[in-house]
Amino acid sequence: MILEKTLDLLSQIYRYHKILPPKVSKVVVGLGYTGVELAAYAYEPFVGVAQTLPGVIHNTDCSKINFAGKLTERSFTELINWSLKPPSLRKIIGIATLNAASQHVLAVKNPYMELKEELIDYLKINNKTRINFIGFIGPMIETIKRITKNITIVDDNPITKTLSNEFNIKSNINQLNEQELKVDILFCTGTSILNGTLEDIIGIFKKNANYIVIIGPTVSFIPDILFDYGVDIVGGMEILNSEATLRILQEGGGTRIFKKYSRKYHFIKS
Repeated sequence: MILEKTLDLLSQIYRYHKILPPKVSKVVVGLGYTGVELAAYAYEPFVGVAQTLPGVIHNTDCSKINFAGKLTERSFTELINWSLKPPSLRKIIGIATLNAASQHVLAVKNPYMELKEELIDYLKINNKTRINFIGFIGPMIETIKRITKNITIVDDNPITKTLSNEFNIKSNINQLNEQELKVDILFCTGTSILNGTLEDIIGIFKKNANYIVIIGPTVSFIPDILFDYGVDIVGGMEILNSEATLRILQEGGGTRIFKKYSRKYHFIKS
């Protein structure tokens, strides 16, 4: 329901503010991230990205998208509604389109309270803070582990298995016991919106965590509905250079490379 309600709200904003809907100008399905560029009247192009989940491209068919070469001929409305589909390349393209459209809307009107300080400073993390990560966020984990060792990581990525000597590692949220569920801060990646688990995760942790933080380029859409569901902070990414970013995506690059052409932000629930 988060995505359905977000799409409905976005549509209302376009109508209420009489914003001309954009057109799809470019689509890049990269190995790490998928990007959609929208051409909007009176603005430079807007780009939204979403992680390209490995599981949806590991098949034996040579053609991953049977309509490749014609994506830009499809309407903005069709592509953004793909975000409601089950986990698939269509859904990934749909989320990227939603993120691009949200950046368009934010350029016209941005009513959200944005953090002016570093996220870790705002959350006042100390050596007693108990933290869960749903999804592996390498750079943030590296920073936070210098402050607290009370870290649990829930991720089925083989990389996390090598960290079992440092952290409490679980491959599935169902493996968390009652004590492990009660944390000060939950950090959750945007992957959860792609695989359809975000609403269950929020439902579990909004009674057990003091803060729920959803972050990553994949959740760069307007945050209203996430806030309504109990999320406290939404961290997304504004792409500042569409051409350079899309070139990096089509050559297999990820956030480590294209982040220099973007701006991270954190919206706070007011």
